[in-house]
Amino acid sequence: MDLIPARCLNQRKLRKHNTSLFVLIRGLIFAISCLFFIKLSLQEWLSGINKREDSKVFCLNGNLLFIPSEADGLVVKPYVNPEEWEIYNGSSLNEAANNQRIFFHETSGRSELSLRQCCAVESAARHNPDRNIQLFLGSSDNCGDGINRPFRKIFSSQFSSWLKVLSRYTNLSVVYLNEGYYFSGTPFQDWYRKGEWRKSPFKMGHLSDFIRILTLYKGGGMYMDLDIMTLKTFHGIMFNNYLVYENAKMDTIGNSIMHFERGHQITIELIRLLSEEYDPEAYVYHGPDAIAEVMNRVCGLVAGNPNSNKCGDVKLLPHRYFHPVAAMFSHMLFKNDINGTNQWNSISRNERIDIYSNQVFSVLAREHCPLTLSGAVAGFPNTENKIVVVACLAPNQSDRKYDGVTL
Repeated sequence: MDLIPARCLNQRKLRKHNTSLFVLIRGLIFAISCLFFIKLSLQEWLSGINKREDSKVFCLNGNLLFIPSEADGLVVKPYVNPEEWEIYNGSSLNEAANNQRIFFHETSGRSELSLRQCCAVESAARHNPDRNIQLFLGSSDNCGDGINRPFRKIFSSQFSSWLKVLSRYTNLSVVYLNEGYYFSGTPFQDWYRKGEWRKSPFKMGHLSDFIRILTLYKGGGMYMDLDIMTLKTFHGIMFNNYLVYENAKMDTIGNSIMHFERGHQITIELIRLLSEEYDPEAYVYHGPDAIAEVMNRVCGLVAGNPNSNKCGDVKLLPHRYFHPVAAMFSHMLFKNDINGTNQWNSISRNERIDIYSNQVFSVLAREHCPLTLSGAVAGFPNTENKIVVVACLAPNQSDRKYDGVTL
């Protein structure tokens, strides 16, 4: 009688042991399965990242990343994928070539140019074939899912007219900047990383003011705003280490166009001033006002009196060279003895452009940036100006050719 309960008890223990072992095995199988699927998902995720890494520019957690990360940027090539783009490092370029270069900065994050901006770059390249022309495109604050949408427009035939135009000039390169690294290790590093400027109502203008001075500091050269059309070749010593007055009173020096060689004292003092003082609420302080302060402190320059300039290596050009028409009269005709025209884009950006009309801009553009107008016919980003093609108003114009391109 006593053996039965003992046997049952052993069976119960065995059954319980087997059940525990079974549960353990099931748990192990489940854990292994989970690890397998997690690994598979991770591989798929990494595969997706690697595919984007192959493009040298990819988005991760809303941040636009560059491969390699320690690069100033990438030289954009039309008609090819980003993995074929070249690495750009400004420090590796020839100093003499940098001092003679002409460069532009597009800081809106749009990664595209309007017709007027493209015209500015083309005209500079067209009239200065012996100079390197560089267009720097800034990064977008938030790239979203994958490569940011404005950036992808570079590859779209619908939005690539400007790039097709500029790629025709062998002396011109388009560089997509890795802004974080570009500012890294410079006197502006803390200003950029702290990010107070991002909250400013003038953040785009402030970034533009700082980055143009930074590029002069890093490599020298001639900076030009993207609303200046070049009409002549920049030839001679007068276009070396110069600033330009904005008006006939000679009481305001602009920062829309200027040249300084690498290591020039004025650039160094501007870097020092801007890195120490920043006012997010001030619109022009970091541009013309900063230049006026440095020129007064270093060169003794008094507003309205160019003869007070004691810096013999800094030339002050009259306004007629680049600002022949005041901002409020930007619609007026231009004189003949000028080297470029500032179209005051902040004021005239909404003016309609009839590319076959007798508008001053259109007449000048047909001569100085003909490929841009050809691109306008094919389709151009309408980001700033209303572009109107009215061939019937000037039928003879349709047969005009520039560099083999029929307009």
